[in-house]
Amino acid sequence: MKNTLGKIISILMLLALFAAALPAQTALAASPEQDQQPPDQRGARIVERRFKLEQRRYEGQGKVFDKSADLLEKAQDIIDRAAENDLDTSAAQSALENLEEAIEAVKPTYAQAGDLIDNHAGFDAGGKATDIETAAETVEKTHKLLDQVRDDVHDEREALQHALWDLFQAGLKK
Repeated sequence: MKNTLGKIISILMLLALFAAALPAQTALAASPEQDQQPPDQRGARIVERRFKLEQRRYEGQGKVFDKSADLLEKAQDIIDRAAENDLDTSAAQSALENLEEAIEAVKPTYAQAGDLIDNHAGFDAGGKATDIETAAETVEKTHKLLDQVRDDVHDEREALQHALWDLFQAGLKK
């Protein structure tokens, strides 16, 4: 009797455990007709977010341009000190000059991106999309211009970095 009662209680407890693990309600997916937002609003929000991102990228690159004169001056000071210590600074000096030229060369492209952001074609003054297609074109053009600014300066900046590192290493060996 004890053995049978124990088995029944164990089976009932297992059934209760399995029943507790099952969901009480079924989940239903929304049909395609029940979208949360109309597609136009979703597209507008995406374009607005991308436009804000490009505005932040533009501002960030502007801050880098503002700091570039000081950084180039510091690099020139490092090169001058290395020359005083009889180190070969020709590679670093040419890398610095190439970077200065590259920075001057990309400023018109940067200004062009700024004009696109200032004109904000397809957007109202608050950054809300009024014409999605025009707004998407504006975002895409701005993105390409800012990428070009970044990419055109990248190799020269990296070359200067490596040249300054080489000067540092040469100074340690001396």
